[in-house]
Order: sequence, then C-alpha cells, then structure tokens
Amino acid sequence: MTRLLLAFTVWSYVITPIALSAGGPENRTPALPAPANAPPVYVKIIMPVDPAAPAIEKDRPVIESWISKSIENRHKANFRAVTAWVPLVEEEPDEGMILWYGAGSVCPVSEDITERKDGWIKISFQGWTPFGSQTTVTLKDEPGSREVVAVTQAERKHGVPHVAGRLHGDLPAK
Repeated sequence: MTRLLLAFTVWSYVITPIALSAGGPENRTPALPAPANAPPVYVKIIMPVDPAAPAIEKDRPVIESWISKSIENRHKANFRAVTAWVPLVEEEPDEGMILWYGAGSVCPVSEDITERKDGWIKISFQGWTPFGSQTTVTLKDEPGSREVVAVTQAERKHGVPHVAGRLHGDLPAK
C-alpha cells in the first residue's frame, strides 16, 4: 500500500508536469502575437463541489449568471469558482501559465493560447487530473465574446469542472 501511495505521489507531482510540458515549443504551432489593439482574453475555472460540504462564501469569486445558466443546461451539480477572471498574457506565444494550483486531489491547471487568427482565438487547457485532462475554448476575437466549456475528461464524483473564457468588453469592474 505504501509503494502504491508513493507511486501515485511521484506520478502526480513529478511525472504529470513533465508529461504536460513534453509538447515543448518545438512541437507546438506558435500562436500569432495579439494585434496591438486586440482585446485581452480572460478565463475563470469553475469546479464541482460536494453539496454536503459547508459553503464558504467569504472572498469567493463570483460565478456570473451566464456561466451558471450554461452549466445548468448541461450538468446538475453545485459549483464554485476557484479563480477570479485571470488575464492571459500573449507576449510569449510558446509558453502557457498555470492558472490554478489545484486543491486536494486536483492537479494544477495551465493554459496556452495556441492560435489567434482569422477572427478566432483557440485556448488549450491541461491539468485537473494526474493523467492530464485537456479541453479547448474557442472564442470569436471580438469584445464581449464568451464561452463555457466542460472538462469531461476530469469528471469527479460531484460533477464536471468547467472553464469560462471571454474577451474584455463587458467585464465587471471587480
């Protein structure tokens, strides 16, 4: 049992990050740099929660109504935003950033803007599980564009994580 726990720990904290970064810059199609006047891209990570768990709402990021409606149309579960709106930096097209470091048995979640051309932005997300679940958000490259995508590969006991993406244009001040 101890060996199994040790193997899982090594896999989760050593092998998974290496595997996620194995598709290094030489193996990726670089995204085009954002035009100087391009609207910034923001993302938010939403996780399912145990309905029996006590609600901790102090200083918790808000889930906007358009996100809630999108999730409720697909999945019946309780959700909690685990990040506020995180701006994605496009200065280094070959390097993504970690958006959230995870909690409990959830692995870190990272992103990479893989393509920005022909009026569309494609953002790839990896993480959530030791095996590196992935999803892609595709947004129209215009202010106010938004999308919510389920990370079905990372389904958990109480639901499916989601990623919300939007281009700045009508973001709340907070």
